[in-house]
Amino acid sequence: MGLFLFSCLFLLCGRAQAQGTLDSVQELRPVEVRGHRPAARSANLLTSVQVLQASELARFHPAQLGEAVKQFAGVNVKDYGGVGGMKTVSVRSLGAAHTAVAYDGVLLSDAQNGQIDLGKVYLDQVKSMALYNGQNVSIFQPARNFASASLLSLETYSLPDFDSLRTWQAGFSFGSFGMLSPSLSYRRRLGKRWGMSAALRYDYVYGNYPFVLDLGGTSQELERENSDVQSGNAEVDFYFLPASKHRLDLKMVYYGSERGLPGAVIYYYRPSAQRLEDQNAFGVLRHTWQVSPSVTQRNVLKYNFLYNRFQDPESLGSRPVDDRYWQQEAYLSSVTLYQTPVKGLSFSGALDLAFNFLRSNEPDFATPVRSSLWFNLAGKYTHPYVEVMLNGLVSAFFDRVRSGPQPGDKFRLSPFASVAVFPLGNRSLSVRVFYKDIFRMPTFNDLYYSRVGNTSLRPEQARQLDAGFTYLLPDKGRIWHLEVSADFYRNWVRDKIVAYPTTNLFIWSMMNVDRVEITGLDAVLKAGTAFGRSGLASRFGLDMQLSYTLQSALDKTDPDGPTYNHQIAYTPRHSGSARLTLSMPYVSLSYQAVFSGIRYALNQNIPENRLEAYVEHGLGLDVRFDWEKAGIEIGADWLNFTHVQYEVVRGYPMPGSNYRVHLRCRF
Repeated sequence: MGLFLFSCLFLLCGRAQAQGTLDSVQELRPVEVRGHRPAARSANLLTSVQVLQASELARFHPAQLGEAVKQFAGVNVKDYGGVGGMKTVSVRSLGAAHTAVAYDGVLLSDAQNGQIDLGKVYLDQVKSMALYNGQNVSIFQPARNFASASLLSLETYSLPDFDSLRTWQAGFSFGSFGMLSPSLSYRRRLGKRWGMSAALRYDYVYGNYPFVLDLGGTSQELERENSDVQSGNAEVDFYFLPASKHRLDLKMVYYGSERGLPGAVIYYYRPSAQRLEDQNAFGVLRHTWQVSPSVTQRNVLKYNFLYNRFQDPESLGSRPVDDRYWQQEAYLSSVTLYQTPVKGLSFSGALDLAFNFLRSNEPDFATPVRSSLWFNLAGKYTHPYVEVMLNGLVSAFFDRVRSGPQPGDKFRLSPFASVAVFPLGNRSLSVRVFYKDIFRMPTFNDLYYSRVGNTSLRPEQARQLDAGFTYLLPDKGRIWHLEVSADFYRNWVRDKIVAYPTTNLFIWSMMNVDRVEITGLDAVLKAGTAFGRSGLASRFGLDMQLSYTLQSALDKTDPDGPTYNHQIAYTPRHSGSARLTLSMPYVSLSYQAVFSGIRYALNQNIPENRLEAYVEHGLGLDVRFDWEKAGIEIGADWLNFTHVQYEVVRGYPMPGSNYRVHLRCRF
């Protein structure tokens, strides 16, 4: 089958060749300059920010967003099940629900559990990604974007400034454990005022990889079962410029998956027969209006639908389990930016409303409805030697249920302040400090799910303090570049909500850990050189990135308790990543490694709960060349080539050595 799809791919490229003459008559295409350019430099220095561009992602071919964000310092990606399992991201031990994911400026949402499964994002559409600690330093954004401890911002190719000279892209990937993934995308300006992009992707993986079960002195080689996953993504974007001062953007996204839940590996391991089905569709309409030279307004309307079905035909209860949940969200946002007559001084105001509804086929389900309001006022001042940003966010939540206890309404003011100083009078050296006080409501999953919920949960409060610096080697025609950044931080968390799987990936346990104190250091080094200059770009380049995190996340609840001063669950004290890339005119070679230190599966740090440290190594090869009017890319990855046996979550062994091959044709 792989040979057949490979042949189809090149037939499509041949079709591009046949149409090339007609295209050249109708339109003069610009010349594409190909070569090595230095990695992107950080632009926003008010908070700690880490950036990955699509060109960097293409060198090590991450199959999912979760693989890419492992390159960021301070990030802990929880991987539940390896090949096709759910992947969530926690930043600086504040939990996945404290990390918001923005897709072209609008947050992805899931009131069910507050965590965004990174496997749902179609990575081929992502032009760049940026991880902000605290918040994005732009004040022209919805109020809801300020309501998290960190923000993962994804920018896609749906915007009209397409930097690709190819209209179509066809791709096919295959790899170990029965992985197959065809994809197709289309991007084009339809006129001076119109443009669109569309993308389709299908993923299938058999997923039954081998692993070793430790039986206490002896071991047994087994194979994961019920690990198959099939999923599909579809995305369509339109933009329209009806007048010089107006712009409309429409985005429609669908994601669907059906998968097995293999269950935890324990003594006398017995494969699970549980299944999980997910469907998610949302649409976003955004209107941007340049009211005057000093005033800009943006309005957003979003509708989000989610469906989940969990089946357990072998339930120990009186009947098989077939639980279904339907979730809907209506979201509105309006934000106005005002550039004052004072140079460098601007203000913004934003008001957001959201209405979430959840129903289930469970008897006596609470059927909650949540009305949420966010109002944010922000100001920013920029000067050659200093930059200041202040904002205050007011949050209000109103829950109503059809049955069961009626929760109280919640209100909170969340301030943020950040100052960056540029002692050299330019942006090459910046010293920054920021403070943020944030508030997280328990999700529907936390409160109301019959097998999960705990209606006595208290809202989680977190205070963040960060001090750091960034040094960028001034770009004065040098053939090498350097960027160094380091941040020291303290987080104080009260009533921290902790979730961990119990018997399977759908049934969790929720609890409050009264007090947690988190102290950490994130350090990032980027360096590289370019040589063999030809025209505007260099023919050869060598790039390196190192990141390291030292983190102490201690339970400070009860001095007489068994977990006092113990590291909270699944938080390593030491972690980091490394990436090295050698770029040549047609070929690039890359090496990457991800390190995680010792962790504990529960808050009590005893040998029985210990998870050993691991280092996962990967190698990548990327070949790019033009064939007539088409651009061809062939990539190969050898993942975990040292065949390390490890677990990210207790009882869920990760795959050993495996490979992936990627074929793409752009025309």
